[in-house]
Order: sequence, then structure tokens, then C-alpha cells
Amino acid sequence: MLRRTCFARVHLFSALVPQVKVQAPHFLSVEDLATAKAALEERKPYIDYPELVQCIEALGNIDNARRKSDVTKKLSRCVDALRAQLYHKDSTDPRRRLELHEAVMAAGFYERVISVTQLEGEGIRYVMNHFNFDVRRDTLITQKVHEALSKEKTTTPESEQLLRDLLLLERRLTGKYRFSQFGGRRWFALGTPLSEIKTEEEVQRLLGISVIKSDGNFTLGEVDSGKLWKTITIRPNEEQNATFAEVGNIFKDTRETDTTFELRVQKPQKPPDFWERLRETLLRYWVLWFAAWVTFFMVDEEIITLVALIFLKHRQTKILEEEAQKTGSKVYIASSVGRSRE
Repeated sequence: MLRRTCFARVHLFSALVPQVKVQAPHFLSVEDLATAKAALEERKPYIDYPELVQCIEALGNIDNARRKSDVTKKLSRCVDALRAQLYHKDSTDPRRRLELHEAVMAAGFYERVISVTQLEGEGIRYVMNHFNFDVRRDTLITQKVHEALSKEKTTTPESEQLLRDLLLLERRLTGKYRFSQFGGRRWFALGTPLSEIKTEEEVQRLLGISVIKSDGNFTLGEVDSGKLWKTITIRPNEEQNATFAEVGNIFKDTRETDTTFELRVQKPQKPPDFWERLRETLLRYWVLWFAAWVTFFMVDEEIITLVALIFLKHRQTKILEEEAQKTGSKVYIASSVGRSRE
């Protein structure tokens, strides 16, 4: 995760918090301290807090209670200032907002692991809670990530870099537990619910995105589920370094199936041979003929009944007229319009 190229910078949170398990007085090694300072220097235009840099420098050696108290107070002020910056009207860049969140999590983490009054694991809980409640509800970030994952949108270098940073942050925090439920839903890179992935083509498209292919650390599998069906699986791999979720034992009751996304799809069917096509054709025409015959039979019954009634009425009228002519009387026939007809 801690790599830099001409296109991408070092991931901020991984640079500031390279180790989950830290021990006093050296919370950061000399090498890690240099990496963290370089990462903050790169982001100085929008994360310009001298106190934060001073605190990072002090993490190399906090050997007395007075210095520990001083650094803790400075980190608390840094957390408040960074949080306030997230609410500025001009703070609309999604990637910068994500890095502000990362700086908040890093400062809050060290504030709690340094303090002797905090419970064990409080720093890990703070980081996980901030990610689950603050980062996940930051709509400027989630909407941009959703666009980067959407089929209808075209990715840009900025959206790809945001997606990369988010993937690295998720890997650093939860590792192989990235697909575990948060708030009743399971997410793919915070931008797409797993429930919206319905087809094999969608799975291939998502895993084919260059950023996900290089930094997602997923394994795509396939399980034969029978003659007509197969199950496609996406599994986040384990990380080389211990993650916050593992050290904090947050997902201790999680089942193995909750860490893997499974999609059951139908296998592509082979083209039918000549005899199968012939059978389908005969069956189709037989169904059409049978439907036509049943329809004709039903209509034929109604037509016969109607014609018979008309004929019988006409015949009965003729008989009455003949009898009336013989006796010299008249025949009155009721009409539907209310007039009688002689």
C-alpha cells in the first residue's frame, strides 16, 4: 500500500498509521515517521496543520507523561479542526474529503492509544466508528464512487484515484471482512450494494475496472451447481498486515459465507441440434392448431345455438300466422321498441 508512482501518491492513512499494534514510547519507527511526514507534506495545500505535523514527529519518542499529555491535547485540537474543515462550503472535492477523514481517523487513533485513561482497543473502535458512520454517510464521496463503478459513466483520473484510495482504506481497516454487513447492507467498495449485482457480465465488468484489478485484492471463483446453474463467488483476500477489524476482533462471530459474495447464474446453453429444433417446431405448431380448434369449437357452439333460436322463432311465427288466417283472427307480436306488430 505504501508505494508511490508518477501517477499516484502514497496512501495517506496507511502512511500515518502503518501499524495497528503500537507500543510506547516509539509509536512510529524512524522510517515510518519519514513516510508520514512526506505524506502530509504532499497534502499541505489542503491539510495544513502544523500541530498535526508536530504530533506526528513526537510519535517517534514519547517517553514521559508530560509530553504524552501535551501530544494528546494537540491531537484533540487537530481532530476538531479537521472535522470543521469537512463542513466548509468550499470543501467539495471527494478525494480531499476522503483524505480529511483519514487524517481525522489517524489523529483520533493516536489520541486514544497514547492516553492512559482510555480503554484498550478504544483507538480501533474510534477508527471503525468514524469510517462506518462518517465516511459512509459522506454523499459527496459515495456518489463519486458510485459513478466510477457505474456502467453508464466514464471514469476519470480523479474518480479512479478516489476509488483506489477508498479500496486501500477498506483493505487497511477490514481486510477480508469487507463484504460483511453494515447497517443491514453489504457493499462493494462503498459505492454499489452487492444486492444490485445481478449478472455475470456485471461481475466481470466491475472486476475488470483497472483500479479494482490492481488494488482491489479480490479473488473471482466459480462453483458448478448442477447441469443448468453455476455459482460465481467474489472473495476479498487476506492482507499481509493485520487489519483493524482483526486486531479489534470486531467480526469474531461472522460466518465464512458473510465474507464472500455469491451469485447464482444460469449456464450458457448449447445450440440445439436438428432433432431438437424439429421437435420444438412440431410442438409449437401442434399447440397453435389445438388452440385454434378449441377456439373454433367454443365459437361454433354459440353460433349453432343462436341460429337455432332464430329459426325456431321464425317457424313458430309462421305457424301462428297460418292458424290465424284459417280462423280469420289476427296475430299480435311483441316488439322490443314497445309497439305491437300485426
